Amino acid sequence: MGGTKRVITPYDIVVDGDMSSTITGESTNILYTDRVSYQIKYTGTPTGTFSVQVSNDEETWEDLTLSVPVTATGSADNHFIDCETGASFIRLVYTASSGAGTLQAILVAKSISA
Repeated sequence: MGGTKRVITPYDIVVDGDMSSTITGESTNILYTDRVSYQIKYTGTPTGTFSVQVSNDEETWEDLTLSVPVTATGSADNHFIDCETGASFIRLVYTASSGAGTLQAILVAKSISA
């Protein structure tokens, strides 16, 4: 018996984000998916921490535990964050410590079963 695999095709959630301050990416409804990934890249000399937050009501947000901390360490770089969650909503947050840069972030999500 076949089914439909749900996907959220890649789309920009942060475009030209100013990394001299905290950036909260767009909230995404991921209710019918179970795998989400972020591709992030940035220029400049930012120092700070990336986190992924989840919610079921889009009002109360909690940090998702990542297998490896994702940080900006003062030079241009890129990262890939792969998440598995049962939450309804997800968003990317960058918390600046110092420096400046420009952030681009893309999200994609899919169900692993039909």
